[in-house]
Amino acid sequence: VVMGCFAMMAFTWVSPDIIMSAGLTLLLVTGVLLPGEALAGFSNQGMLTVAVLYIVVSGLTETGAVSWIVQGILGQPNTTREAQVRLMTPSAVLSAFLNNTPVVAIFVPAVKVWARRNNLSLSRLLIPLSYASIAGGTCTLIGTSTNLVINGLVITETTQPQFGIFDLAWVGVPVTVAVFTY
Repeated sequence: VVMGCFAMMAFTWVSPDIIMSAGLTLLLVTGVLLPGEALAGFSNQGMLTVAVLYIVVSGLTETGAVSWIVQGILGQPNTTREAQVRLMTPSAVLSAFLNNTPVVAIFVPAVKVWARRNNLSLSRLLIPLSYASIAGGTCTLIGTSTNLVINGLVITETTQPQFGIFDLAWVGVPVTVAVFTY
């Protein structure tokens, strides 16, 4: 079933969520998984937090906050380096407090318009956007889904205390500074 799902994702245009749902359904119907086992991942606190953060980002997009970011924060840069810094700063900050994947997803269309409007090379903006978002996401517990999943495992599988929201900052902030410096 796993190999079939991978093959379908690689060689068809069927949406990955439909493929994975079909695979899960097949495992349920054939009795390989019990309903409790099949749905166990949905009870993970980290995954629920990621789902909520997608809703928050959708709200930001629908209310026009993304347009405000493009016009108010990104502005009109004079050089490519200035454009990269103007783009990376809000991306890293937002990624620390929202999940980094939807942050990049809302920035990409805005950056395309911004690059075209300011005669900037899009290829010199998208990788810095991605790296700044990844680095910013490492600064807090909620910045990246990996941190949330690991925290969920710490809570359920060990006797260790759960992570606080800024417990990862001592690693994330230096990493973010290094990404900006590079």
